[in-house]
Amino acid sequence: FLLIIFDFALDKIFSKNSFLVNNDELGWILRPNQQVQKKLTSLKKNNYTVEFQTSNIEGFREYGDLSRKKKILVIGDSYTNGAYASRNDMYYSIANTILKKNDINLEWFIMGASGYGTVQQYILLKKHFKVIKPDIILHQFCNNDFYDNSYEISKIHTSHDQFYRRPFYKNNVFYKSNDIKSKIFRLMFENSYIFRKIEQMYSFKKYMKYGRFTEEIKPSYIKNSINITEEIFKNIRKLIGYDIKYFSTNCASISDSKLVDDFKLNEEWKRIIQSIDGYPLSEPSDYIIKMKDSELDLFNEDGGHLSILGNKIYGELIANEILKVKLN
Repeated sequence: FLLIIFDFALDKIFSKNSFLVNNDELGWILRPNQQVQKKLTSLKKNNYTVEFQTSNIEGFREYGDLSRKKKILVIGDSYTNGAYASRNDMYYSIANTILKKNDINLEWFIMGASGYGTVQQYILLKKHFKVIKPDIILHQFCNNDFYDNSYEISKIHTSHDQFYRRPFYKNNVFYKSNDIKSKIFRLMFENSYIFRKIEQMYSFKKYMKYGRFTEEIKPSYIKNSINITEEIFKNIRKLIGYDIKYFSTNCASISDSKLVDDFKLNEEWKRIIQSIDGYPLSEPSDYIIKMKDSELDLFNEDGGHLSILGNKIYGELIANEILKVKLN
């Protein structure tokens, strides 16, 4: 009993500074009014400091002025809402600066969280869309979102916490893995510091043995994940209507590029965005990936997220692509 009390007390102490908090519907969400300073290293072993902070609205890294006429809503995962670059160094801040120089003044809203798939982004969008009333949406997508949107693929991932906690989507219904094992896992993961540490070590051991997945991804799983992802995007377009300019940019990650190439997921993403009258911005990620072996220090040491320089180039390319489209 004393051990349990001690364990739960540790959880409260160590989670106090976390910028993510548990959420019954979404699994986890950005905690409001949080500030974290982190020391990071780039892929080329250069050190840099990140000042990460969230807005005063749960689920948002930045929440602009609702009274402004022109608004843009950026939706993303760790590529947008992870602590890998400070606010002024983020790609969307770089894009904002360039758009302002071209007399396009927008109020920016940045929502999402690390690890989010399209299902969670859709749920969060439904909650806030009518309040924000954006004129433009920029949806940052990663090809691994196809995996996150699939119950079957998520289940064979070597990391368990996202599978047991995240919502999935099928036939217009949101659901979670809800057997007794899943319920116990969520209870322990959300309250026990010791359990989380053991789970992290166990997942890392499995990752070192198997890689990202414990078994080969079946083509039928991929086909189903593409269908689910397309259905969610169509529901997003139905929610926002056709008057809103809808842009989607793919993330440039070198950590899972082989899996992505094997299944041609980049082409599927472009096709889906075009099918809902959106604009797939492929140039930014294509350029970053093409330059991955250059002297430019573009990535965080994990190879999956952008460094300060990577964000700068990525943001400039996004702004240039948006400027090609008539926004008024």
